[in-house]
Formats: sequence, structure tokens, C-alpha cells
Amino acid sequence: MNDFGISRKIAGILIIVSPLLAGPIDDAYRSVIGRNLYLLNNDTLHSGSYYFDGRNGNEDARLKSTTIPGSYFFGDLFEGFRPFVEGAVGYARYEQNRNSDLGGAIDLKSLYLKAGGGLSYTFSSTLTLLGGTSLLYMGSDGDYSGTISRAEELFQGREDNLLYDLYGSIRFHPEFRGYKPYLTLTAHYLTLDYDDSGLGRDHGWSGDLRAGFFTHELTRIWAMPLEAEFYLNGNALDHGLGELMGYDTAVSAGTTLYWKIGSKIPFHWLRELDLTFTVQGTTTNHGMHGHNIGFGLSLMKF
Repeated sequence: MNDFGISRKIAGILIIVSPLLAGPIDDAYRSVIGRNLYLLNNDTLHSGSYYFDGRNGNEDARLKSTTIPGSYFFGDLFEGFRPFVEGAVGYARYEQNRNSDLGGAIDLKSLYLKAGGGLSYTFSSTLTLLGGTSLLYMGSDGDYSGTISRAEELFQGREDNLLYDLYGSIRFHPEFRGYKPYLTLTAHYLTLDYDDSGLGRDHGWSGDLRAGFFTHELTRIWAMPLEAEFYLNGNALDHGLGELMGYDTAVSAGTTLYWKIGSKIPFHWLRELDLTFTVQGTTTNHGMHGHNIGFGLSLMKF
């Protein structure tokens, strides 16, 4: 066979193989970006170090993230109704040394911003309904070490992705002898927008059930109160989001200490500033586990 005939056969093979490669590569991209967006948006999981078990010849992946959140509830709009705003800023890094679908390693460094708001309605001193919406923007600088052009197109260089969250929550929060127990059920309808990739959007539902309690003032350090929160959080995803994340359910347990340093700051808008110390563990029904141990600042009003 002459060289022209060999070239035609090779070209034909490439034409057949390229579309076949596009599916796994696109799916791998959606999974990586979906993991990042979902975890960074979740109020319990947005900070920590998470490990994803390798599958099908892939090595384990790791996501490390730090988030500074804040929220502010305004006074009554009319009886029982209070508007609120929320926001967050943070940094994350996702690393995987080998992904067989992509033929190489991935290293994503991301800065993200979250903003939103909504309305709460207080039925009584112990029961509150809340509804709202938020947008999370994640700008990533990607580094891809493989040789597949489609994967390089998706992961190499600057990437911008979005997550839209429409949510509703019901919270039961009695008070007992200085302690403040609570039970909160939240449902989310999420839209993940792969902005620069041409892959469109994914949609899905998730839910959180969180139970815990805040203590009364435990002690004072340099005349500033110290309080604590203990909690257990369950997280469930529908089938589509579960496919992206690699798990369907997650359970987190932890405690946070709140040192109310804002009580000694002369600026009114910093009166709610707390220095926090958190210890939290997370496990899932398959594929992911993680922890969060560290100090932070909590500004619940800004």
C-alpha cells in the first residue's frame, strides 16, 4: 500500500476516534468543575480538605478550599418578613496527578465569589421560613499536563464557571436554659453553567438536613465571650448531581468555637465579628471524605 493510502486510513481512524474521545473528556470536565462548584456553594462543605477516591485507573484527587462567608438580615419589611443579603469569597485548589480519561494531570487554582439574598418569615419565636437565590462565580487558572487537545482546550488556562442556587428552608429553633438547639431543612435547585466550554448547563436538586445547638456563654477571654456550636449535617443529591459528584449522600459532624472579638471593636458594623475555630469531619456513601480544621473570621453581618 502506498503512503497516500496509509495516510487516508490513519485520517479515517482519527475521524472515528475523535468523537469517541470527546464524550469521556467532556464528562470528566463536567465532573471536576461540578465538584468544585457544588462544594464551594454548600454552606457546610465550602471549606476544608476533601479527597476523592480514584476509579478506573485514576489516582485520587484532592480539593482544598477556604471560604469567608457573611450574611445580613434587615429589620422587618412588614410584620414577620425580613429581607436579607448574603455573600462569600474564597480560594480553592483541585489536584489530580493522573486522570485516564484526560490522559494527564490536572491542577486548578480558583478564586470564587458568591452573592445573593432573599426573604425570611417568622411564624413564631421558634419557627422561621426562608427563601432566596444566589450566584456563585468561579474563575480558575488551569494547568493540564497531558497531550489530548480537547482536554487542553477545556482545562488549560483561564476558565469561568457559574452556579445558580434557588433554595427554600424551614428552621425550628427553640431555646432551653440558655442553649439554642435548632433543626433546619433546606432544598436547593441548582444550575451549573460551564460558561467557556460550550457544554451548556446541568440542573439538579439537593437537600440538607442540619441539627445542632449553640451553647450559652462558656467563658470570657480578655473580657470577650466564648460560645460554641455542635452540629450534624446530612446532604443528599439527586441522580444527576450524584453522577457529577461521585456520591449521593454525605454526612458531616463538627463543632465551632466563636470568640466574640467584635464586642471590643468600636466600629458598629464589626460588632458581630467572631474569631472561630472549627473541627469537622465529612464522609459519603462512596468516593469522597474530608475534614476541616482551622481558624477563621466570621462576620455574620456586613
